[in-house]
Amino acid sequence: MKVLVVDDEPDIREELGEFVEQLDFSVVLASNGEEALGKYFDDPEISIILSDLMMPGLNGLEMLDNMNSAPGAHQRVRRVIFMTGNGNTQSVIRAMHLGAKEFLLKPVDLDQLERHIASAKREVAADRARQTEEILLKQQVSLNNAEISALNRDVEEAYAEALACLAAAAEHKDPETGQHIIRIGEYAAVLAEALGWDKEWSDMIRLAAPLHDVGKVGMRDSVLLKEGPLDDDELCHMRQHPETGYQILSGSAYPTMKMAARIARCHHERWDGTGYPRGLKGSEIPVEASITTLVDVYDALRSKRPYKPAFDHKQVMDIILKGDGRTEPKHFRPDVLAAFETAQNKMAQIFDQLSDEADLANLAGSSRRREVL
Repeated sequence: MKVLVVDDEPDIREELGEFVEQLDFSVVLASNGEEALGKYFDDPEISIILSDLMMPGLNGLEMLDNMNSAPGAHQRVRRVIFMTGNGNTQSVIRAMHLGAKEFLLKPVDLDQLERHIASAKREVAADRARQTEEILLKQQVSLNNAEISALNRDVEEAYAEALACLAAAAEHKDPETGQHIIRIGEYAAVLAEALGWDKEWSDMIRLAAPLHDVGKVGMRDSVLLKEGPLDDDELCHMRQHPETGYQILSGSAYPTMKMAARIARCHHERWDGTGYPRGLKGSEIPVEASITTLVDVYDALRSKRPYKPAFDHKQVMDIILKGDGRTEPKHFRPDVLAAFETAQNKMAQIFDQLSDEADLANLAGSSRRREVL
């Protein structure tokens, strides 16, 4: 710890410097404010400043003001003791505003100076200890935050994998190409973004939408895998899968699962009220379900099945936007349909990038998937 002694009178400067050295401090001497600033900024070990208040050129107040204005000034610990030959109240008040806490009248009482120096030393040591603790605390907080972030990422990944496994379980019950459920999530997220959803909600529907058919795990295999036409009782049983899916998913308190439950229950509802299971109409249908309905129809029409060929992107867009007797534009929520048309190139890219051609061989001998659109 060093003491900077600043005084324009050489004899006083030398006498004070020698006295402070006797108190077991290293001393740096300066004859005026300008010289003191240079030495202070060059030597980070200077932490106590004993300075005359009134000096020619840069006086003590101006010197301290410059120290306070320097970059990183608040990070450097120091104590300032001013000496003054007069009791100028305004100067003292100004010095206190600038951070000086101790004042001595000239001629300086050395016993009083020793007490001030000793007090300044204790305060500097305490401030440095607090500063070190704050740095260590910030470092620990940063480490803790990094660990928490890593744990959160692990939890989020595990959660996403669990949802994917649940969706895959439904697809295993009702055979489908391996990439279908992944595409549904990607389509839904892109369409949500096109509707102006933020990233958090778009990521949520990416996880939730693939669970739309999870209710099919409760369907009888004899109905689900039947190759011929369904009779009325079988059709009624098949149309229970949205409610079954809702029952499976609605018990969770997690927002993503709640969204997935709404999607599962309403993804066969139609904007014109001709859907099932409840015949909801218009805005009665949750928008996330309307998104999933449209992207599921798009993917089904684009995909090759044992009972139908694959349609190219243009053919599918014509069917969705103009209708073909089975699929009609009035089935879809208008703003979702408009956003889908705007984002159609991205939809085509998702289908191409996540193509299931490699899985088609596995489908050749599988039973016909029952699509009830």
